[in-house]
Formats: sequence, structure tokens, C-alpha cells
Amino acid sequence: MKGLFVLLLVTAIIFGIYTSPAQAEHKLERGPKNIVLGWTEVPNSIVNVTKETNNPFLGVTVGLLKGVLNAFARTTSGIVDVASFPVNSQEAQPAVKPSMVEAEGGSK
Repeated sequence: MKGLFVLLLVTAIIFGIYTSPAQAEHKLERGPKNIVLGWTEVPNSIVNVTKETNNPFLGVTVGLLKGVLNAFARTTSGIVDVASFPVNSQEAQPAVKPSMVEAEGGSK
């Protein structure tokens, strides 16, 4: 894995496709957060579906499925951000934009 990272970094240097330092820093901040916290989409979706439908059975079934899909998307987005941070992209936004987990009564 370390060898692949070094190979990607050297390739980016050779072809001069470095991104701006601010964009690279943003990708390196957002990526690990999404990797580490991707699993939190599962309980968050269960709670949200239960509240929206007022039906605990739907919350556990539909919310679980929705949470697993969102967790996969968020974790994959984080991996792509970390792997591609030295590569200049057309836009600074991630390929997948899962909603962030929010604490009860908190703000985004």
C-alpha cells in the first residue's frame, strides 16, 4: 500500500498535476474523516427513518439498508480523496456528497 502511494505521488510530480496546497489540504482533511466516520451513517439513518415514518420496523429495515449504502458511499469518497489528494481535479467537491452526521440539536 505504501509503495502504491509513493508511485502515485511520484507520477503526480513527474506530470506536474499537483493541486493547489489548499485543495490538497482540504482533501486530506475531509478524506480521513469520511473514512473513520463513515460507519456512523448506519445508526444515523435508522434514527432518521424511524423519526420520519414514526415506525420502528421501517427504521430498522429501510434505515439499515439506507445507512449501509450511505456509509459505503461516504467511506469510498474518503478513500478517493486521500488517494487523489495530489492530483488536480476540476472541482474541489468530492465525487460523492453524503450528508454529514449531526448531533441532536446541533448545527452542521
